[in-house]
Amino acid sequence: MNRCLPILGQVAKRLRPMRGLDAAAVEVIEEHPAERRHTGAVLTLPEDRALPTGADEGRSVAEEWQRVDGGAVTHQATIRYVLKDVLATPFGFFSGLDAFARYGPIRYRDLLTARIERREKGFFAAIPVAQRYFGHWVTDALTTRLLRRPDEDLYLPVNPGWPHARQYVELLGIDRVQADFVQFDTLSYCRDIGQNTGRAARLARLRAEVRAIAGDAGVAGVFLRRGRTGTDRVLLNEDALADALAARGFAITDTSDDLRGIWAAAGNAPVTVSMEGSHWMNVFLASREDAVHVIVNPADRFNNVAADYVNGTPGLMATTVAVKRDGGYVADIDKVLRLIEMGMARQRETRA
Repeated sequence: MNRCLPILGQVAKRLRPMRGLDAAAVEVIEEHPAERRHTGAVLTLPEDRALPTGADEGRSVAEEWQRVDGGAVTHQATIRYVLKDVLATPFGFFSGLDAFARYGPIRYRDLLTARIERREKGFFAAIPVAQRYFGHWVTDALTTRLLRRPDEDLYLPVNPGWPHARQYVELLGIDRVQADFVQFDTLSYCRDIGQNTGRAARLARLRAEVRAIAGDAGVAGVFLRRGRTGTDRVLLNEDALADALAARGFAITDTSDDLRGIWAAAGNAPVTVSMEGSHWMNVFLASREDAVHVIVNPADRFNNVAADYVNGTPGLMATTVAVKRDGGYVADIDKVLRLIEMGMARQRETRA
């Protein structure tokens, strides 16, 4: 009967409002309170201010500049919800006729034919955005999994189209439930969106895990070539930028490299340079704790979500805007080099 609940729930939601997590949970626990803190400004160049023409999905250029400029921000609390008799699936979890953490279509054929494993206690680690974007899977799912209690089995969906996600699981030795469909007597789920200090501490733990594997590359910095990976953000002068950085002692790695190789190139690097996108997380995690992170932003997809993560570290984010050209974008290499020097000088002052 449990395998039919998602189907019955689809019918029921047409007849009645679905319950929220607060109503469905048998226990609600505040893991970390909401906080209002000052966030530092992203390092930019004045001449870039007029260059962005559009923002990433669901955001405006004005909102992105607010993120860049920093200031007082309220960070949401981290809340744990404990539910009974829950079916966990790669497309969300279901309690009674209610659905939570939903992502993508319900795979009805798999749901009706697959074996359903039974477990006593579990922890569902993936919020919907972590199923959609690799970068959020890394920084949201992999940090949220650290809230799992010792007696809970980890349910962490891994998108089969993300080879680096599988490598994270292997390299970090993450012990997770292998079955896609699991019936839990009790399941915990954390609303873990706010960049509060508790979450920042868990991100620091994840970075320490990665650096322990990456080691120290002994380089001046690392440049992650994006190529044509993910959403199309082709940097037309990527080769020239790579040459300029290599001449300054930077390691050059590629998003298509295996994860261990990327970490080895970025290990304890004091600077990271990358086109904006999810795969920057691979070098961010392996870099030095107080590294300078220079993000090249496409003018029509201006996105500074990286600042949300860097702000919780001793590091510093900088960004420059790559202008749109036929077939991709062109970065101003001189601006990238200037931001590296400015960022390193700022960090030296901070450490002094």
